[in-house]
Amino acid sequence: MNKFDPFLHEHLFYEYKVKITTDEINQVLILIKNEKTKDKKSTFDSFNILNFPILKNLKKQIIDILEKHNLTLKNNWAQFYNSNNKHIVHCHYGSVYSGIIYLDGLEPSPTVFYDSLFNNVYQHKFKKNTLLMFPSMTPHEVRSLKKDEQRLIISFNTTKEN
Repeated sequence: MNKFDPFLHEHLFYEYKVKITTDEINQVLILIKNEKTKDKKSTFDSFNILNFPILKNLKKQIIDILEKHNLTLKNNWAQFYNSNNKHIVHCHYGSVYSGIIYLDGLEPSPTVFYDSLFNNVYQHKFKKNTLLMFPSMTPHEVRSLKKDEQRLIISFNTTKEN
């Protein structure tokens, strides 16, 4: 685990290495490529990607990490970005911590985070087989991709355990 605050005063981020097999990545890719969306492919409104049996080992790793923080997995989804895709600045309302699991990509773009006043920017590089957890109210985005990066991730939200 790597614990850090990119803004030095308001946000505690966590970074973990996770074990993801090629079969798991390929299964996510198959599921997401079948989604009928206009821009980036996402399972956000369709289904929780980590409920698929082939991803049970990855889901267990995530749940084990969340339990160390007294958090419970809420919703989760896969996203596949390609040329000209983006995800505008947003926060994850109703969640305590959110996470990004970096699965695969071809020189993929970073996730860009902002402090609460949008004065400081932190760019987290795409690191394959890495889980990044961050406070859900931290504004973040993926800027418009200029090339075909095939940026594949799983994202999730959490709630606090009682």
